[in-house]
Amino acid sequence: MNIGKMVSGLSSSGVLGGVAGGLVSGALMNNKSIRKGAGAALKLGGVAALGGLAWNAYSKYQASSQSQGASTAAGPIKQQWRDLKEQNFHIREADSDVHSKNLLIVQAMIAAACSDGHLDGDERARVFTKVEQLNLDRDEKALVFDSLNSPLSLDQLCARVDCSETAIDVYLASYLAVDSGATDAKFYLEALAYRLNLPRSLVEQIETEVHVGRPALTQSA
Repeated sequence: MNIGKMVSGLSSSGVLGGVAGGLVSGALMNNKSIRKGAGAALKLGGVAALGGLAWNAYSKYQASSQSQGASTAAGPIKQQWRDLKEQNFHIREADSDVHSKNLLIVQAMIAAACSDGHLDGDERARVFTKVEQLNLDRDEKALVFDSLNSPLSLDQLCARVDCSETAIDVYLASYLAVDSGATDAKFYLEALAYRLNLPRSLVEQIETEVHVGRPALTQSA
């Protein structure tokens, strides 16, 4: 399963909004901060760069929490979020394991994109037609169709998150897949963060990372 092809296809077919949709539609290029942040990362490193963005956000959150200490509003880092491993954030562009993080990321993005209700019957039929025309193999198309037909509920999605690193990856991917300024998307993201037990300051750092990005990527854009 090639997550890069699948996300690109979902974007071009109109399923994904937010940064992920903008990468294909061209809307991304109208937003300077995103173009130099998450957009630059995704264009330079493909969808696999999501893991790098997630790790960078976590590293900044960890450093900030440690420097502020327990005496501030941020408080100490909870045990669940201590000493996470960089390698556990990695997302491989292609992975033959149908139970891999790749599939979960795609399912998370589709679930987020479906949360605002814009995929009604007519829109869903249009998307299915476009997906059928994509350069995906039969198994990849089947996974996309299954995920679109039956988007994971929050319960189902969160039950498949098996570690703290994956929780951060899933939230970041979901944030990228929607227009985060839309009311329904905000409610969904807040509920997702709550269910994943993400600290508020970590959520804020993840969202900041999308719009600011890493210095090296900013210089390369």
